[in-house]
Amino acid sequence: MQPLTLILAALAVYRISRMVADEEGPFSVFTKLRALAPAQTWVARGLECIMCVSFWVAIPVALVVDWSPTWWLTWLALSAVTVLIRKWEQKK
Repeated sequence: MQPLTLILAALAVYRISRMVADEEGPFSVFTKLRALAPAQTWVARGLECIMCVSFWVAIPVALVVDWSPTWWLTWLALSAVTVLIRKWEQKK
């Protein structure tokens, strides 16, 4: 896997996770998605947490960019980049 591919994949996971967890989206699609989850459940709390969302979003992205027996390492690394960016944002 090329380093540029990994960087772009990590940024894509961050952006998708940010949209799902924090933004309205076009036609309020992400707001509606979060509203579908039953209130006060782990699903509802997870859809409002960018770090939680990135854990799940990174799975298909990792499989696309790294179809190998060690794809799960790519999965965790892609999600970790979102966590690092979020922690950096919170310090600002």
